[in-house]
Amino acid sequence: MLKYSKKTKTLCNMESFKLDILIVEDNLSFSLELAILVNDIGYNVIGPVDNAKEALELIYGRKPDIILMDHEIKGDMMGIELGEKIQHLNIPILYITSFGDDEHYNRAKKSNMIGYLVKPIEKISLRTALELSVQNAYLKSKETGQEKPATNNQFLSKECLFIKKNGTFHRLAIAAITYIMSNDNYSEIFTSDGGSFIARTPLSKLEEMLPAEDFMRTHRQYIIRLDKVDVIELYEGFIKIGGEKLPITRDKRRELSAMLKILK
Repeated sequence: MLKYSKKTKTLCNMESFKLDILIVEDNLSFSLELAILVNDIGYNVIGPVDNAKEALELIYGRKPDIILMDHEIKGDMMGIELGEKIQHLNIPILYITSFGDDEHYNRAKKSNMIGYLVKPIEKISLRTALELSVQNAYLKSKETGQEKPATNNQFLSKECLFIKKNGTFHRLAIAAITYIMSNDNYSEIFTSDGGSFIARTPLSKLEEMLPAEDFMRTHRQYIIRLDKVDVIELYEGFIKIGGEKLPITRDKRRELSAMLKILK
């Protein structure tokens, strides 16, 4: 998946869209090994850290997407206790342990546990666990009615669109999307920083997934984010977003006109 600036046409990797994984592990050699595995899979590593104090600083400062946390960590707080302390943040936690007993498992379940890994950990099992963590976080959001329809490659969870590419998920804030343009069975998503990237999903599917109160299908080839519109020209049938002129169908002109009257 690539991102580029329309103005400079410069291609670059989607590094800024990778999920951030915090590693909390008190065994230095294993934490470094874990960090290498996470990087190899395609995610960003935060840390590693070996105690709750430093972990809390990173959790509140960096807001990780997933936490890989050992039961046994340094300091006055165990891994599960740390998980219980941050339960209100709803960050998915993959617990790591050298022993898989029911007591630890049942307690971990009460602290946003998404998965439970027993050492030693192989790359394939970690990749699967991380992927399931994202998917399970989405399923958890379904229980609260926050979800939108999902496809095989992407879904919404809270305020983000998660897109799967080459076995890893990338996160894009819904608020960063300015408009989306159809390209056959693909869609090009443009963002407020002037960049864009390709999603292997038809525009019709994205229309179903995105919040209707924030987005509008103004044309068979375009979806726009309403609060990103700079200019609306109803007579000539176009809008402007970030300097780009995008067409509006006649039906959508009437709908936008009605919305403007409500706002007056």
